[in-house]
Amino acid sequence: MSADASPGLYEFLYTSQLGAQASPLVVGQILSRARPTNAQAGVSGLLIFDGQRFFQHLEGPRPTLEALMGRIVGDSRHEDMRILHEGLLPQRRYHRFDMGYAETDDLDALGALIQLSGPSAVERFLQMRTSFDIQA
Repeated sequence: MSADASPGLYEFLYTSQLGAQASPLVVGQILSRARPTNAQAGVSGLLIFDGQRFFQHLEGPRPTLEALMGRIVGDSRHEDMRILHEGLLPQRRYHRFDMGYAETDDLDALGALIQLSGPSAVERFLQMRTSFDIQA
């Protein structure tokens, strides 16, 4: 069975605010640790950062993602976390990279995304991907 068709594939889309005591430079540290760990755990996705707010779409095995989300919730670099969507996923959406990353200053688009939830939030996030300069 391929990784794309594995049972239990799950997704989370969340947003959080950069912690009050954290510098925007922590994003590099987060990525350098997350990329190899996520690759080994079968987690892929995309992290968008606007200088103050994170938007991350994650996909992978459900137990792995639930544990990861627990660690993110407890991480002082994240505040005001809101899960915009979570649910079963029939197949992966991210095939080119384990954890893509982009920075943006399009606060209007991200502000509109915060107002959504469920599948419509994921759909809007996926539509926005083409406007980002994604680093793999």
